[in-house]
Amino acid sequence: MIAPLRAGDGPNKFRLSSVETHTTTIDGDTGWEYRPPATVRCPDCTAGILQADSRDAIDCPECRVDLPAERFGDLELLGLTCPICRTPMQHGQRHPEAFDVPEWATCPNCQYHWEFKHFY
Repeated sequence: MIAPLRAGDGPNKFRLSSVETHTTTIDGDTGWEYRPPATVRCPDCTAGILQADSRDAIDCPECRVDLPAERFGDLELLGLTCPICRTPMQHGQRHPEAFDVPEWATCPNCQYHWEFKHFY
């Protein structure tokens, strides 16, 4: 007979991320306001612009480009950075015909997961 499931001697810190993300990752957030820090390409000088918060202006450190946060979707996304461990995240779109922004991102290092919350 197989022994029943039991907690081991380890720390047992596994927990589910928010229900909306539908994952079994260790930690996570849902919604554009919680989007991980993003780096986009400057439309004028092609430098990388870090937008730490989705509500921040997009201000190029190399030239004078200063765009409102709403212009994020017009720019080339270079990558998202995990807010927990600062590792580059894997990201993508589930509905590229409907959205011009990333819809999910997962950290390959610490398993943090983010989902763009929208109604299907």
